[in-house]
Amino acid sequence: MNPGHLLPWILAGRVVLSVGASVIQKQALVQGTDPGGFWRRNYLWMVPAGLVGMFLDWDSVVASQPRFWWNAVVAGAIDAAGNLLMLSALRRTDLSVFGPLTAFRPVLALMFGWLFLRESPSATGLVGVAVTASGGALLFSDNRSGPTVSNGSRAVGIILRLAGLSLSTLAAVFLKTAVQSGTPGMTLGVWIASGSLAVHLAGIVRIQGPPEAAASSEPPIGSSGTHAAVFFLMQWLTLLVFRESLLAYSFAFFQAGMVLQVVVGRILFDEPAFGRRLAGCGVLGIGTLLIAWKG
Repeated sequence: MNPGHLLPWILAGRVVLSVGASVIQKQALVQGTDPGGFWRRNYLWMVPAGLVGMFLDWDSVVASQPRFWWNAVVAGAIDAAGNLLMLSALRRTDLSVFGPLTAFRPVLALMFGWLFLRESPSATGLVGVAVTASGGALLFSDNRSGPTVSNGSRAVGIILRLAGLSLSTLAAVFLKTAVQSGTPGMTLGVWIASGSLAVHLAGIVRIQGPPEAAASSEPPIGSSGTHAAVFFLMQWLTLLVFRESLLAYSFAFFQAGMVLQVVVGRILFDEPAFGRRLAGCGVLGIGTLLIAWKG
């Protein structure tokens, strides 16, 4: 069967897994989990699965070109840094704001295309950028935060989230190039190994820093194992989507999860401004579709 025929199901699975991963992350952070410790343990869980994926594609690994290794390693390292920033952002941001912020990814993709690839956005793409920005303004126009987030840390969380998204979007360029010259299994394996090394090096630097840096608790083994499984499957489906769709379109498709995150944030964490944030999602979605349509 042509993998393209399964794309709607792959996308649906990826969206649901993404929301599930965010919920587990938020629950762990509410319990006082250290973001660095969370990712270090999660990468350790994922390394064996990544090695199995590489072993199953061993013939492709042996035949791979240096170009594949470069792109996969760089993508893993940049993504690891982005994941650390985004988990730190989630600690300071409501889930119902954290999720919709991903709508800025197509905007970032347009910026990277213009800066690095000399791609000029169309008039429709620029309108999409403007609409996305207005949706973000609507999303952030209510200053209230949920019971687990103070107003003072909310702005910092938004900045960290956008910085993490920028790194993640940049990493996706390398990741898509890698999976096009390799297989999902070998790409995911190298991505995990590179990311694991990056977060552990970051942990060494942090441990040598101020004593208060290690004050937060380590993640519970059960939650980190569950998150690792969910995140591994989510990333595998992401690679399948990258192989079958343009990068900007992939980001647009992933936005379906932002509405779910607003709903889940309200139900599980009693986050405020439900109607306003849902309306913001709608405007962000329109902007994303315009960018994906003729961006």
